[in-house]
Amino acid sequence: MPSVESERWEFLERVGAYAAGELEGAEAREVERLMLETEDNRRLAESYAQMLALLSALGQETPEAPDAMVNYAIRRAYVSATLRRADSIMRGLAIDYLGALVHYLGLRPSERR
Repeated sequence: MPSVESERWEFLERVGAYAAGELEGAEAREVERLMLETEDNRRLAESYAQMLALLSALGQETPEAPDAMVNYAIRRAYVSATLRRADSIMRGLAIDYLGALVHYLGLRPSERR
């Protein structure tokens, strides 16, 4: 079973191919559908687009930009997207646990019939 991380990298690679104009027809539509499927995918695609804009601007200013700089930018974009997803998960857990605590302590107003 593929890990979530490998699925995210595969998605990121597909978004990259889409942004580079390497996908056509059904493949391009599939990536568009995936980008809109979840908030996490939208954020990851948005991060990728921002990274491409940054790298494009950097490439125009310094055409001899080393591969290490490009790899660093890619890692930063991926880490940023991962941290945003972790934040979203933690917020959801906090809300669920708070709701359970309120229910357990009986702090919700009871329904009157």
